[in-house]
Order: sequence, then structure tokens, then C-alpha cells
Amino acid sequence: MHLHHNFINSIDCTPLFQPSVLKVALIDVALVFLFMTAFFLVAYLRKRIDSVDIAWGLGFVLIAVATALHRPSFRSYVIALLVAVWGVRLAVHIGLRARGKKEDPRYIELTKKWKGNYWLRAYLSIFLTQGLLMLAVASPIIVASGPANLDWQWLTLAGAYIWAIGFAFEAIADMQLANYLKDKKRPKVLKTGLWKYSRHPNYFGELAQWWGIGIIALQAKWGFVGLIGPLLISYLIIFVSGIPPIEKRRAKDAEYREYQKTTSALVPLPPKK
Repeated sequence: MHLHHNFINSIDCTPLFQPSVLKVALIDVALVFLFMTAFFLVAYLRKRIDSVDIAWGLGFVLIAVATALHRPSFRSYVIALLVAVWGVRLAVHIGLRARGKKEDPRYIELTKKWKGNYWLRAYLSIFLTQGLLMLAVASPIIVASGPANLDWQWLTLAGAYIWAIGFAFEAIADMQLANYLKDKKRPKVLKTGLWKYSRHPNYFGELAQWWGIGIIALQAKWGFVGLIGPLLISYLIIFVSGIPPIEKRRAKDAEYREYQKTTSALVPLPPKK
């Protein structure tokens, strides 16, 4: 145990030339602004607002890598690796899902009543707004780069373990959903695999990953501030833009209503008889 702490200390020490956490946060703000502006231009050229969905995961990768480069530590490197694996996988999954299809119906519904300059409004209310949400959700990434509480090194392993469970859930659930959608003879409701135990196992996986990163951040001096990220993404998925629109859209489906009665909305649980 003593050797373990010496090893972590040797990696986690903070050189004097490193910028403060606040300066790193300001750098991340500038990078996200430039990144989302660039993706807006891509969306404008493609005439597809749903390009922002691909930007979501990659934006977190940018934040995590930039933070680790400016404040290198064992903790920052671990988080950058975890976020990169999650963000790249998600971006590829969304890109492949949208290939050959028209604009996502969610954005068509959202924008059909817009007045004035369509693309300016898209830039401000979708791209820059998502950039701000991205920075808030990424709070544990930034906070974790601060001075460490070296008595809590076990939180890095605990958080990485929870992240790994979440990653497996999200990746497997996405794969099962993709295979289901490819099946022309599929039933009305997907109720097999992980979807037998949760109506939204992919969202459960995503939340588990962010809570895992939040737990790693607790090791930093002001780590509790990083819980803003997991709390915010949990609120958005559970109450705003994740589960509610899907449940509302399927509300008229009798078979889905039966599925709701027997299957947990988020946390995987044995189905009710």
C-alpha cells in the first residue's frame, strides 16, 4: 500500500508551471466555443442541425484532453482516457445511425415554429446552448485536475469500475437497439437483452459513466463541485430531453404501455410478472 501511494504521488504531483484550474476552465470555454462554432458551420453546409449530436460526445473528448494536457496528472489521464473511449464510440454510433437518413425528427419538430433567421437561431439556441451544457456536465473533468486529497486514491478505481459498467450497458444496449431496428420482421417493442430489464438501458449506462467520473473527481480538493455534472445530466435525461420525449411518443402504443407496466424505466430490474 505504501508503494502504491508513492507511485500515485509521483504521477499526481503538480508542477509549478501548470495553470490554475480556473485558467484551464477558461481555456476549455474558449475551445468549446470554437468547436461548436466549427460544427455549426458543418451543419450549415450539410443543412442538417442534427450534426450537433455528433459534436456532443466529441466536445467532451476535447475538454478532457485539453484539461489533461494543461494539468497533467494520473487522475486527469485516467479521465481523459475514459471520456475519449465514451465520446468517440458515441459519435461513431450516432454518425452511423444517421447515415442515409433525413434530418432527425426531433429537430424538425423543434424548429418548425421558428421565425426570423433560422440558422442564427440554430447557432444560438442549439449549438451554443449545447456547448454551455457540455461545459456544465464536464465539471468533474475540470475539477478533477485540481489539487488531490491523497487519502482518497481508491476513488479513482471505484469511479473507473462504475464507468466500465456504464460503458458496457450503453454500448451493448445501443448495439441491441441497432440490430432490432434492422430487423424488418421486428416486434413493435424491443423487450429482449438489456431491454428486458430497463426501458432505457442505454441512458442508464450513460448516467453510470458520468457518475463514475464524478466519483473520481471527488478525490480533488473541491471535488464535490464536480457532482454538478452528473446531477445535471441525470436531470436532463430523466426529466427533460432523454426519457420523457420517448415515453410521450410511445404513449399511444398499447403494447408499449404494457411494457411500461412490467419494466423499469431506467435502473435495470427483474421485470414484474
